[in-house]
Amino acid sequence: MKICVVPVCYNSYDDALRLLESVNRAYKACPNLTLDVILADNSTIPTRQDVSSWQFEYSFRYLRNDNIGYYPAFNRALDTLPHGAEVYDFVVVCNVDLIVADDFFSALLNSSVSNETGLIAPSIISDKDGRDLNPKIMSRPSARKIQFMRLVCSSVTLFRWYQKLSRMRERARSRAQCTHVSSPSLESSNKKLMYGAHGSFMIFTQNYFLKGGHVAYPRFLFGEEVFVAEQLRMHRLNIDHVPTLRVYDKEHASTSQVNLAFICAEHKKSYDYLYSNFYMKNIG
Repeated sequence: MKICVVPVCYNSYDDALRLLESVNRAYKACPNLTLDVILADNSTIPTRQDVSSWQFEYSFRYLRNDNIGYYPAFNRALDTLPHGAEVYDFVVVCNVDLIVADDFFSALLNSSVSNETGLIAPSIISDKDGRDLNPKIMSRPSARKIQFMRLVCSSVTLFRWYQKLSRMRERARSRAQCTHVSSPSLESSNKKLMYGAHGSFMIFTQNYFLKGGHVAYPRFLFGEEVFVAEQLRMHRLNIDHVPTLRVYDKEHASTSQVNLAFICAEHKKSYDYLYSNFYMKNIG
């Protein structure tokens, strides 16, 4: 079994090292695994650490970038692979402000993947409230919803209020999730289909690349979930939610370092791109 993992770092070297060490523990617990890890570094603040000299038991490579954005860094990392992404059974892209469970790779290799599965969504457990961040989006957003979000993101004030309402909804979802806890054995036997998986940790199957899916999303940040969902939709592939694959997330350590006006503007650019490329021909 062959896996490639691409963590994308932005001024978070301590988090990156912690993630890579957790990957190392999971790797050691999973025999017969070939693992290539490329740390794509978009950082703007110099560090005294010699990151390129970090050593682990898996194959590790350091890729220094300008601050080119999340998926542009991921795409650049895949472009450096000598034989392409399609030679891997799984390709992972993730933020660095999380860790994987010690049995992560063992659970991934034991999961059943059909020819219709293009992406696997793990259980991303929030450190804030213990809820699973997946499923992220259950159904395809309408063109009206995308247009509404373009309007919201045209104003920092509107965007700030929308964020407050979103946090209230997330807290309500967290409370509801905590009162409807299924047994682990039941959850593991019932994979949940969804439209979009949470972008902080995505597991692409070999089918995704073999059937023509790509990750050349040209926006700096945000909207990755919808972009990937539309790639899956285009190639008639599904997302499997596999709760036995456990990832623990600190939630948005990188974006919290960026000012609100910049975040709002990048959201607007992403919604503009998604609307133009996936909704103009087939409104709704």
